[in-house]
Amino acid sequence: MSLVLPLFAALATTAEASRLVVISGCGSRGVGLGIARKVLHRDENVEVVVMARKLERASSIAKELGKRAHAVECDVTSDTSCEAAAAAIGSIGGKTMQLLTLVNNAGFAADLPWFPTPWPSSAASSTLAVNLFGARRLTQALLPQLLASSDGRVVFISSGGGRLNMKRMSEERREQLLATEALTWDGIATLADTFTSEYEEAALHQTESHTLPFMSASGLWLQSYGFSKACLAAYCQILSREHPSLKAVTCSPGWVATEMSSTYTGDADMRTIDEGGEMPAWLACGDRADMGATGFYMPDRSVVSWVAD
Repeated sequence: MSLVLPLFAALATTAEASRLVVISGCGSRGVGLGIARKVLHRDENVEVVVMARKLERASSIAKELGKRAHAVECDVTSDTSCEAAAAAIGSIGGKTMQLLTLVNNAGFAADLPWFPTPWPSSAASSTLAVNLFGARRLTQALLPQLLASSDGRVVFISSGGGRLNMKRMSEERREQLLATEALTWDGIATLADTFTSEYEEAALHQTESHTLPFMSASGLWLQSYGFSKACLAAYCQILSREHPSLKAVTCSPGWVATEMSSTYTGDADMRTIDEGGEMPAWLACGDRADMGATGFYMPDRSVVSWVAD
């Protein structure tokens, strides 16, 4: 099956859009759809690529969004799929697209605070595979096109859970992820491997009175969703340092009513997916001069520390 829906691919030959915004992990009830809607609403000359693991899902969303939307199949856990998706995006953009944005929105969670415990031992590897390694894999596949763009941008959809995880880990571990100049991708990957091993061991020994999350012996806070987002922020630092021409940022869309939060029973007010998509859409295609330095953007567009107060 073709990776690009033919109807929308054909439109690329006549398009005159100045920017192409690629959004991974799009679903019918997720933040990705809200981001796509807001991007299209901001500027009639911008086009979007909605990505999903199954072409049928991406195609359905693209059809709903209209003629400036394209559908591409992409599984961020697969090198082959990301490379094929990057090639498909290149054919959509062509020479008419001088500006490119990647919004790394694909996400997975198996151990959010309101999920039933005990959490499974597979939560760490499954979560990191999508939220961290998947985001980097897709970014690397699109990097040549992003660097060729006159205003390439990478927006990582994160969560306050990442900042909170960094606050709860030991100072020594926290400093590893905050050491901007000394930090390397290999360092993050090694830390992720350590986390996974410690998480799996701890998960196997949970009891009714002692369940995850808790601090590991090495100083890691064992909640994989938050940890994956903390590492994502660290990777964003590396990307910015290695490629200064890129606008690489991490952001929180706020507390949004999505499939991931559908079982939440607390009393916190939730935002709609369109409200959650507003700020990421601004980062994706707004005036770069209005934006501050690379950092963690809150829903009100303020830039805050990687570590929660």
